[in-house]
Amino acid sequence: MLMKKSSAICLLLAACTGVSFAQNRSGVGIHASGFDYAGPITGQYLFHEKTDIINGSGPKTTHRLLWRPGVRIGYFKELNRFFDLNLGLSATNIEIPLNETDNTYENRVMYNTSARQLYLGGDVRVNFNILDKTKYIVTPYLFAGVTPTYKDDGYGYGYITATVPLGLGFNFNVGRNIDLQLESGYRLAITNREYNHLQHSAGIVFWFVRPKEAAPVVEVLPPADTDHDGVPDGEDQCPTIAGPAALNGCPDSDNDGIADNRDECPMIAGKPEFNGCPDSDNDGIPDNRDKCPYVAGTADREGCPPEEIKQEIIHQVDKAAKAIFFETGKSVLRKDSYTQLDIVVGILKDNPGLFADIEGHTDNVGSDELNMKLSDRRAAVVRDYFVSKGISADRLTSVGYGESRPIATNDNAAGRAQNRRTVISLRNYAK
Repeated sequence: MLMKKSSAICLLLAACTGVSFAQNRSGVGIHASGFDYAGPITGQYLFHEKTDIINGSGPKTTHRLLWRPGVRIGYFKELNRFFDLNLGLSATNIEIPLNETDNTYENRVMYNTSARQLYLGGDVRVNFNILDKTKYIVTPYLFAGVTPTYKDDGYGYGYITATVPLGLGFNFNVGRNIDLQLESGYRLAITNREYNHLQHSAGIVFWFVRPKEAAPVVEVLPPADTDHDGVPDGEDQCPTIAGPAALNGCPDSDNDGIADNRDECPMIAGKPEFNGCPDSDNDGIPDNRDKCPYVAGTADREGCPPEEIKQEIIHQVDKAAKAIFFETGKSVLRKDSYTQLDIVVGILKDNPGLFADIEGHTDNVGSDELNMKLSDRRAAVVRDYFVSKGISADRLTSVGYGESRPIATNDNAAGRAQNRRTVISLRNYAK
């Protein structure tokens, strides 16, 4: 039983003390107390009543207050608006009625002939304020806790007991940080040699508010700006060189709207698409990567124009192309065409900067659709021959035009022979 009651009290105290402090007030109080051991034991509360016949003069009734006066000094700590921690020390002299058959207790009470026991009790309890103390003048509260007690049995022997105090009180706010309290508690005995009893108190509590610590004065220094351009160093991409805020603190020496730290040509105005560099010849290659910045060229030649193709080479290729023949109505090369094709292969190998576009043409014999397909296959056969001889396919194109581009009449055999042809055009740039 003792363990169960003690555990319950510990849980209650742990739950309440776990609440964070809200008002930060502490207080001390002093209470006048009345201790009543007789009531719970004999059933006679407040006064003991006895009727006797004295010297044959008739019955006489006597009354004696059963409460023993005492004092309680307490320390209070507000946990929040509703819970207070209360530590107290109570002192008194008590008598405990023991149902003695010889009326020893009654004699002691009536005639005060016995020595009283010293009582010293230390309270650890929590007050639960039913109403918010900050809003009401009168607030009821409940309390619970545990009280270890030292007693002297009146014969020179001391011993320790313990009780669990449970009770009700009223708090009266009578001034700034001053409260009056009235309370009554029933104390449950949880050890041997202890008895249930009552303790009634009236007293005053003085509260002390710990002043709030002043917030430290922190000197706010302006952010560092090494180059004094109005852009703090933490945001300045060029903290040691002055520049406008629009360019994150970096200068723009050529005034092209591109900050020097991102401008590949910081001293010459340029275009954003070329990272601040100009393109003087408008060939799409910025001057800083153009080997011929003032003459339009091609990317494959790093901005320089292609070299002019020699007329001798053009003549050799044209002559060779006129000697390329196919079997009639087929896309099969005749063997007498190989010599001329090899001449073109040699020219392409000797001039790796040249590209070849191969065209196939027919006369008007047969349908347009068949002629278109035939011319396309013949041009592809010539391209495949060049590839088989080691020329990269990336340098070659082939297309058939059928009978759509005649160079002579198709009304006679001589004209039709001219229209059946293969054309090889050279270029010195990649498409």
